Amino acid sequence: MKILYNIVTYIFQPILVPTYGMILLMNMDVFSPLSLFWRLIAIIGTFIFTGLLPAIPVLLLMRRGEVHDIFISNREERTMPYLFSFMAYVFWALFMWRTMQFPMFLVGMGIGSAISIFIIIFINMKWKISAHVAGMGGLSGAIFGVCYRLAINPVWLFIIVLTASAIVALSRIELKAHTPLQTLAGFAIGFVSVFVPCFFF
Repeated sequence: MKILYNIVTYIFQPILVPTYGMILLMNMDVFSPLSLFWRLIAIIGTFIFTGLLPAIPVLLLMRRGEVHDIFISNREERTMPYLFSFMAYVFWALFMWRTMQFPMFLVGMGIGSAISIFIIIFINMKWKISAHVAGMGGLSGAIFGVCYRLAINPVWLFIIVLTASAIVALSRIELKAHTPLQTLAGFAIGFVSVFVPCFFF
């Protein structure tokens, strides 16, 4: 089972989750009028800003020995990589707003994600919180928020994302990376931080 939990942890790395979300978003019927090229730009741009850019400083810090693993398991090592991630997510929101010209409730996904990271940075100074489950909470909040704004109700999608979130949380707990409370707190911060901007913008 440990191998399965590790696989889940790698698949649902926080730096990959926004790209999964954008792929889902660009395949919704409401975005079908957009050209394939435009949708690919949205997905690739999301990967660059939320996947590639946050990963580069982590890899550099690992090379210098200041970070010991890709998951940044030590709480004390997380502040600098998270600050880089925060800045990358701010640029992601600007990319969606200025380049893609998405409506503000979609830009809210980027704003909310940046807010989530900002909150986690401060909590992490005293208490280790699950970034993996926060990422899944953000994905869930984005799906619920976007579906509410578009007045659609894909029950199967809600079930899948919540089930995936639970599996990620279980994996982190079973791997002794986090306590149940740390995963629950991560999900709550991620969900609320992303859902609220999508709901109100």
